[in-house]
Amino acid sequence: MGYAVRDVNAKATRALPASAGTVYSAGIDLGNGPKGDFVAEVEVKISAPALNTTQLPDTRTMTYSVQQHDDADFGAPTTIQADVIVQTGAGGAGAAAATYTFRLKLGVERYIRLKVVGGSSIGDCTGATATLELLF
Repeated sequence: MGYAVRDVNAKATRALPASAGTVYSAGIDLGNGPKGDFVAEVEVKISAPALNTTQLPDTRTMTYSVQQHDDADFGAPTTIQADVIVQTGAGGAGAAAATYTFRLKLGVERYIRLKVVGGSSIGDCTGATATLELLF
């Protein structure tokens, strides 16, 4: 059974990169204590937008991961879900929209964020937005 209730305060969006490189969403504060006692019944959903051939030419990639940290500044984050979505331009059609949903594990740090890496030779993707959200 999946969760479907959304909380506007538990959602972060981020425009994709304008060229090869990495962008990050704002962090979502899980509100858990220093001992990692986050036990809410929640799923995390990542949504990647459809990209056209100008944005994501054949063989070029856009990769989505989720990071965590105990501080909102994400000074030295760790990845908790690596490469959960990898969009690859193919067949002269760009890449379809995609989603990935997972449950947070006990011991997750207080803040999570979305990391999006645009591979080499991608086009300007700033008109497209990725989303990280909690579903209750």
